[in-house]
Amino acid sequence: MGLKQFFYQLIEYFFNWIITEWRDAKTTANLNEEIRKYHEAAEELDPQPQAEFKENGVFGEPGWFIQLSHPAFSSQPQDEQTQTEQKEFHH
Repeated sequence: MGLKQFFYQLIEYFFNWIITEWRDAKTTANLNEEIRKYHEAAEELDPQPQAEFKENGVFGEPGWFIQLSHPAFSSQPQDEQTQTEQKEFHH
């Protein structure tokens, strides 16, 4: 095998490697985009309830607390729910 043939094979291998890496990156980017679109569509069809966060007072002062509530952790059914279960963390 001559030096010229070796360099041709080396260059061919390098180009094949670049093309393979580019295809993998493109495929990954396309899959990520499809997954993002799927999640957006699913969220539109069935939106998830969001947690509510409320801070009362000033951090470090007496009487300061954080109030967290989330409809998924309520003891009442969603249709009868008037107020979500709340947990307070007192300072």
